Amino acid sequence: MGAAEGYPADVFDGADEERFATSKKARRELGWKVLAKALAPVKLAAFPDKTIPRFRTWLGGDEVERLFAKMYGELGPERREAKAAPTEQELASLWEWNASSLGPSSEADFFARMKQVEEGDATHVDGLGGNARNAYSPGFVQHVLGDYGAMAACDLDALSFESAPPSASNFASCFSREMPADAAVIKTSWRRNDAFVPDGLPVIDTSAAALATADTWKPSAAPKVKAGPREAYSVTMSDDAGYSLVGLHVMTKELRHWVWVTVWWSPDADGDFGQDRPEEIKQLGAPWDHYKMCVVTDFDEKDPDPRGGFEGSLGDALAAVHGKHTWCSNPFLERGAHNAQTNCIGCHQHAGDAKVLDSILSFPEAGRAKTRESFPTDYSWAFMTPPSPDTKDRFLEVVKRRMKLYANE
Repeated sequence: MGAAEGYPADVFDGADEERFATSKKARRELGWKVLAKALAPVKLAAFPDKTIPRFRTWLGGDEVERLFAKMYGELGPERREAKAAPTEQELASLWEWNASSLGPSSEADFFARMKQVEEGDATHVDGLGGNARNAYSPGFVQHVLGDYGAMAACDLDALSFESAPPSASNFASCFSREMPADAAVIKTSWRRNDAFVPDGLPVIDTSAAALATADTWKPSAAPKVKAGPREAYSVTMSDDAGYSLVGLHVMTKELRHWVWVTVWWSPDADGDFGQDRPEEIKQLGAPWDHYKMCVVTDFDEKDPDPRGGFEGSLGDALAAVHGKHTWCSNPFLERGAHNAQTNCIGCHQHAGDAKVLDSILSFPEAGRAKTRESFPTDYSWAFMTPPSPDTKDRFLEVVKRRMKLYANE
C-alpha cells in the first residue's frame, strides 16, 4: 500500500518553548497544528485516488520487531559483536524492504487486501490498518533501530529520581542521544460501533461544570449517541466488525520535552475544547470536526490567565482546570483512578522506571509535577512497560531477544 509516511516536524528553539509554556492560546494553536499534520491525507501507492490519515501509515510494534530482526541479522557477526549501528544506506534499504515485504501474509492475502481497497468504502480501506493501540513514526523507529546498543546496555533497575542526565544535551540515559524532532507516537482508543452495538458511542461531558469536580473518568456510565462514519472516524475489519476512534494521543518530539496532544470524540464538538478548531482541521472535513483537543508542553502552568485569553465555554473549561501544573486528560484513554486530573507529561517522565508505575497517581498533583532530573527513555513507555499486553511493544525486550539468539555465534 506504500511506505510509512514521516512526520513533518517543525523546528523550534528555547524561545518557542517558553512561548508555548506561557500562553495557552499559543499552545493550543500548536496542538491543532500537530494534529492536522498527523491527520493529513496520504495517497495509497497503488490507488492514488484513495487516502488514509498520515498516522495510519505508521508502524506497529510487530513491524518494529520485524525490522530489527532483519537489520540485526544482516549486520554480520563482527558488527553484532561490536554493537555497531546500521549505516544510513542500510536503513534506507530496510525501509524499502519493509514497504514491499508481505511479512507473514501470503500472496492470496495480499491480493484480497488489494481488492478490498479497490472495491471497499473508506471504512474498509482504513480497516486494513486494523485498530492497534499504538503506532510509531519512521523517525521514532529509526532512532530505536540505530541506537539499539545503548538500549541494550541500559540498567533500568539502577534508575532513581536523582539519577543525573548523561550530559547537558542528553537527558535520556537509555539512549546515546535524545529522539529526533520527527519522532512521533500515537495511542488510540476504539469502541465497537456497528449493527451489533445499537446504543452508539459514549458522550463525555468536558464542560467547566463537569471538570470542576472530575476525578475519575467513567465512559462506561456515560450516555450514548449513535454516530456514523461522518461523525466518528471508523474502520471496518476483515470480519466486518466496525470500530470507531473515540480517543487519540499524538506525541511529537518537536519540543525537547515533547508536545502532548490528545483528542476525544464528541457529538457537540464545537463547545469547550473544540471551540477554537482552526481552518486547517475544518478543511480535513468529516469526521474530524467531531473531536475536541487539549495539549501540554510543560509540567508547570506558566500562563497567569486561567482562561488563557479565551471567551465562551473554552475559557470556562480552561479556568476550571487551571492550577500550578498543566492539565490535559483524555476521558477515553486515562481510565485509572484520579486520571481525570493528569497531564500526560507527568506520567511519561517516569517511562522505563517500573518501580514507580503503580504509585504515579499518588504523587502530589496526581503526578503532574516534575520530579526527576533525567528522563531515562526520553518519555517513551514503549521502551519497557511491564503491564503491556503484548511484548512487541516493549522495545527493550525486542532488542534483547534478538541479540540473545546470536549470543553464542
